[in-house]
Amino acid sequence: MSNEIWIIEAPGKRRYLEQSLKSMGRDAFVICTGGHLFRYPQREKGKPAPVVIDKNFNDFGRVPLDIKVLARIRQAVRLCPTVIVATDADSEGDVIAWDVAELIKDLTTDIVRVPLKGMDVGSIKEAILTQKPVDQADAVPGRTRRIIDWLIGSAFSDRGVPVGRIGTAVLGMIDAERPTTLTIRLAAPASDGGSPWIAQAPVKGDISEEAARKIITLDLPALSPFATLEKTFKPSHMGNIMIEAAETLGLTPSQTAQAMQASYEAARLSYPRSSSNGMSRAAALKMKSAMAKAGRRADITLLTTKKQSDTHDSPYPIGDINLALDPTKMSTEEGTRALIARSIARASMRHKYQKAKGELVEKYLLGKGIPAPAARAIGSLEWSRDLGNTIPGQKRWVHSEIYQRRADVVLLEVALNYDLGKPSTWGAHIESFLSKGLAGDDLSLTTKGLDWIKRSPEGLLRPHLSAQIEKACETVTPDLFKKPGRTPWQTSVAKILRDLPLDMADKMRATVAKHPVQASEDFRGEADKVQTLTSKEDTAALTRRTKGVAPITSSGMPSSLPDYPSEKDAPSVLGLSL
Repeated sequence: MSNEIWIIEAPGKRRYLEQSLKSMGRDAFVICTGGHLFRYPQREKGKPAPVVIDKNFNDFGRVPLDIKVLARIRQAVRLCPTVIVATDADSEGDVIAWDVAELIKDLTTDIVRVPLKGMDVGSIKEAILTQKPVDQADAVPGRTRRIIDWLIGSAFSDRGVPVGRIGTAVLGMIDAERPTTLTIRLAAPASDGGSPWIAQAPVKGDISEEAARKIITLDLPALSPFATLEKTFKPSHMGNIMIEAAETLGLTPSQTAQAMQASYEAARLSYPRSSSNGMSRAAALKMKSAMAKAGRRADITLLTTKKQSDTHDSPYPIGDINLALDPTKMSTEEGTRALIARSIARASMRHKYQKAKGELVEKYLLGKGIPAPAARAIGSLEWSRDLGNTIPGQKRWVHSEIYQRRADVVLLEVALNYDLGKPSTWGAHIESFLSKGLAGDDLSLTTKGLDWIKRSPEGLLRPHLSAQIEKACETVTPDLFKKPGRTPWQTSVAKILRDLPLDMADKMRATVAKHPVQASEDFRGEADKVQTLTSKEDTAALTRRTKGVAPITSSGMPSSLPDYPSEKDAPSVLGLSL
């Protein structure tokens, strides 16, 4: 028996985690936070927004989402002071981990961080092997991002429209890119009688809708191959999966995110909110074994494309898979999981294809009276056809057509190209934007959208700036910890503002310039006043755990949690000398 408390986020994970831990011989007590412990207070209707950040960028105004959660954690730790913080291995999970550590630092120093990437036994064992002390540095990106986003919203939402780092950038992105939901897909016959040649493009720019509709009625000339090549695909990240699930299963991005989260909590999928298009060797070996059971060979060298900078693997199914099943005839969760399995199967093999030149098509179209710009654009497309292995889920098109893609899919695709947002917020941002009536079903800007552009700050309409701010929030360097009396996220915010355009930075500073320096409130005393929430059964179980075998712990844990590591030889999760 292990005398330890595991703290996780989602209540849906609890049962599966307890089962997995029990099968490993760890009879752990699991507590769920339900998400973040703290939030900024919400604005009341008809009243000014509450002040939550002071002139030194300390977000002193954070309040508990539920004081009972804080109380339950403290009550449990008093009975069993060995704590494993197993919140998700992402920036939000890191913020929660640090908040938990601060909440119980007066009760125990026996606390470690085990970043979970899956609920199955294998993933839990891997996480335990990578245990480490809870580190303040890990919380810097999430805390910095929250403060920056609050400053942007407060400083620039003063012209009758709400302004946000992501939402305003999406509006500017549509204005600059003019995306379209219409796509032309063309099929030209093959001179050798084989599979047709396929080319496709969005209906925009030189390819007008009028020209496109005429082109699909024509019998295109037969083309001949000029090159036989080989291509590979990468495993899909969460955004790619959202797009494929929308076009195959008809799911919104948020529905796909919910389906992936449900499979993750049920130990059927690895960590879902990943922006990686690659896998570690360990994950690739798991997929090779799963593919073999499904009757398909997998080349793990093609799957092992994970970058060193990537925290997570591409999402992958846990347990058996069946590539022959039709995802459209399965439940939302299993259908999405099947699409992910197909994506990995596609990425685990090499694919031969041929290319043809489009000059014949261009000349033919000119002869049929198609405008020269459209004829040139069509002729310059990549005309190709696949050979050999069938890609799982692939359709072979034999006729030309114009089809309409979903607005949320097209918008997400463009946002991904700009590196806007994070996997955990991609779906929410896109759906929130589309709900505001700023763009029509075809993504053309409405009168309201055009008006919002006029009243939004020019700098924040540039999606590249939003992506640069996101990257800056993620950057954690030793100098952030060297300012006495300041948290590293306060220093990080000040550093980012120094790099922003002067007019933007000045306005953001002015938003809090009159707010005096304030200390963050300590809610431990308030939590301790809450009457006992731990049941008699849980109290007995926790007390019993204090007599168990030695728990997992880090022998190098400091006797206290340092707020500002500034000593030259202080340890850092970044491997840097602070």
